[in-house]
Amino acid sequence: MNSSLFCITNNPVSSNTIMMNALAAPSVSFTLCFDSITTFNAAAFKLKGGVPIGGIYSGPGVNSGTGVFTPSLAGIGTKTITYFYQNSFSCADSKSKTIIVQAAPSFNCGQNLTDIRDNKVYSTVQLGTQCWMQKNLNYGTSLQGVTEQTDNCINEKYCYNDNAANCTLYGGLYQWDEIMAYDNTPGSKGLCPPGWHIPAQSEWNTLFTFYQQQALAGKPLQDTIIMGFRAKESGVIYSNFSWSFQGFATIFWTSTPSGTIKAMSHGMNLINFSVSDYPANRSNAFAVRCLHD
Repeated sequence: MNSSLFCITNNPVSSNTIMMNALAAPSVSFTLCFDSITTFNAAAFKLKGGVPIGGIYSGPGVNSGTGVFTPSLAGIGTKTITYFYQNSFSCADSKSKTIIVQAAPSFNCGQNLTDIRDNKVYSTVQLGTQCWMQKNLNYGTSLQGVTEQTDNCINEKYCYNDNAANCTLYGGLYQWDEIMAYDNTPGSKGLCPPGWHIPAQSEWNTLFTFYQQQALAGKPLQDTIIMGFRAKESGVIYSNFSWSFQGFATIFWTSTPSGTIKAMSHGMNLINFSVSDYPANRSNAFAVRCLHD
């Protein structure tokens, strides 16, 4: 402080020192780890991508307790979803993303399905009480076959022999955790388009019953003439190591786990009339067919 008076000493004079302690503010990020566009009738899905973990999601259609977003509760339009995180010092920050909810499109099984996320088109077929895609799923960013698919908020696929043309012809190949969007719940949407899901073991059994049970289902499932399932011999990748069986066989994932490191799958080939049950290691990469909700 400076005095305005004259003939004084100790001018200017300083006060005592006061120490201020700054508390660390959280560095919050929010990456889209879910579909940014969906439909009003699509199944609810869990929100992910907020870091540090342990925060709260909020917004239209969001259950803040569970972090689940329900399109039909949110309503049609662009919805702002906020991720809020508060650290142990009670310092907080938040980030927001948007989800577009569209009206449910008019669809009758047997029509082509356009995936609203990337505009790829899939033929569909009614088989008994079920509506199936007639083509393997081909969604996501291509990885080299020696690279693991990881929970990194990027939807990833392999193309057989690292050839993009094989994804166009046969669809993508997926490790189980990736195709399930890192959710172990049978019947989950996973990476399927909104309104579709990865069929559980019980739903595959319904399909086998339509085709006179598993011992005989292999041939009609692979028939390319009739308006049926039309399985293609897309091949597989065994544990990011071996490309195998293209042109001879295919294996399809189910959404049903088999223990903690395996999941149920079904294989078929050009020689055998039957369809196998195969509890496969989740690191293998197989084809996927989506089933209408």
